[in-house]
Amino acid sequence: MASRESDVHDRIRQLRQCGRHWGEDVNLGADSSRVGPDAWYETAVLGTVGLNGNNPGEGPGVIIRDIEHKDIDMLWTAGLIGCMGLAITGRDAEGRLDVFFSHARQYDKTTATTDAANPIHLAKEFVDSHDGVRVFWGTDFFVGHDVSTAQVNRHKAQQKLSNDLGCWVRESDCVPASELVFLPKLGLLKQGKPAEVQAELATDPDLAHKVEFSNSKRLSKFMPDPDISGRIELQLAELRMQRNARLRLYHQDGLRDNKIFVLQKVLDAYQVGNIDVLRHYAIHAKEKTSPFADPSGVNVWHAKEESKTAQLVQEAFADAHTKTYAMGEKGCGLKSDGSNIHNFKEFKELDEERGLRL
Repeated sequence: MASRESDVHDRIRQLRQCGRHWGEDVNLGADSSRVGPDAWYETAVLGTVGLNGNNPGEGPGVIIRDIEHKDIDMLWTAGLIGCMGLAITGRDAEGRLDVFFSHARQYDKTTATTDAANPIHLAKEFVDSHDGVRVFWGTDFFVGHDVSTAQVNRHKAQQKLSNDLGCWVRESDCVPASELVFLPKLGLLKQGKPAEVQAELATDPDLAHKVEFSNSKRLSKFMPDPDISGRIELQLAELRMQRNARLRLYHQDGLRDNKIFVLQKVLDAYQVGNIDVLRHYAIHAKEKTSPFADPSGVNVWHAKEESKTAQLVQEAFADAHTKTYAMGEKGCGLKSDGSNIHNFKEFKELDEERGLRL
């Protein structure tokens, strides 16, 4: 016991060296892929890879292959203000666990996925070529912003990352902090410095349950139903035609604009299985409430007969939920009603209930 505690303290002391050896004898492995020069990386501290996002440019991003057989336990970065920390794990065609990690300084650019120098481009390639994907993300949304603005920015980032990567980047997997440490073999993203995170892990009695919960949320490739997508596209085309017609009831333009906005958001989300966005609109469609801050936005569900917009929104959500729920043996982070499993404690309770039913 004393020996184990001594080992932990030695490791913590070692990790306090992180951030002091940028560009020194950088070795990410011969089979790694990355963007950015050696000066943006640190590998001198045993078992860690550091990414420095303080330099001009798009920022560093790296893919480390077969991480389970590498002596790397932590990837970390700091200074995430206006930038994006992004961590992804997934299995390649041979079943090996690979990891992507980045400090993306220009993640919000419209060209992020097409610019080879942007880490998001590398992230997109990673998602496209891997299965059992887990995406973790975070930045400090609150610096210089009030809570309301920070939350809006967080929602926008979640939608852009999901659309760019082509998969559901879960709202619940966001860590809103400027310092992040990723533990690829555990599938956990933590706030803080490497030494702080190591100290926390050493005394966490629930670590195994947290790892199990995280692993249950691995995503397979989401395939939208072309019939549902097609009907949403047809409804959008009809609404846009009505909105642009020279002879129209101009007082209904606001209603049409709201419907077009919602259906476009839903279509974008449905293509990538973004449950967070689909759930938001589906709940409001079911309850006939405004999906916007403005209560008058309730008109988006108004119709002479049953609202086609509401029907399409709920169909898209139901299909996305059914397919995602089936991606894992334990719901893939979702309950049967479509809501999130919020934490490892709730996951454990639901798992025990399933065991009793079986």
